[in-house]
Amino acid sequence: MNKEGKSLSSLKAFFGKLVRISFFDLGIENEANIASYLTDLLSDFARTERLYKFRDSEGRKIQTVVEMLIKDQSESQERPEWEREIRKHIGDFTLFISGIFRDYVTNGSYLNYYMNEGAKSYHFVSRFDLEKGRGNPIVFSKLSRNFEFYSGALDYMRRVYFKSGKTSDPFSTFATQISNIKH
Repeated sequence: MNKEGKSLSSLKAFFGKLVRISFFDLGIENEANIASYLTDLLSDFARTERLYKFRDSEGRKIQTVVEMLIKDQSESQERPEWEREIRKHIGDFTLFISGIFRDYVTNGSYLNYYMNEGAKSYHFVSRFDLEKGRGNPIVFSKLSRNFEFYSGALDYMRRVYFKSGKTSDPFSTFATQISNIKH
């Protein structure tokens, strides 16, 4: 296994354990498919290039939900699969940020916006997958219906199991902890 594969495996083991423990604490240990999805999401977004994977027409990273929605409108008519891809990313992005960086989102006064857009995006993905007969519409339906709860579960996990940082920047604290995982 190459170094990147080992690193991803270590991240998945790290996040998998924390998600399972948090789900147990919250009394939802029977949600293995959601726990697995969240583990993959956290492992994937630990790399910022995956968190900000889309670019605008000038090549700049798209960093906000509004920019993602604008990008979606401009490209979804040309490629039907595109809307599913970007809507899944919006759901993942809003779940990750509102869960792991809850204070940042709350201080910016857009927590409710993230909750609404995330739930709507996962609902779209669920319906798309159901109509096409592929993917996992049940997982996305659960994520949509219970978006606020799963975001809260990630926030709980962060508050209880991540060390608080010495800086006021939650992103650098999180990045420091992730970089300390043994490869």
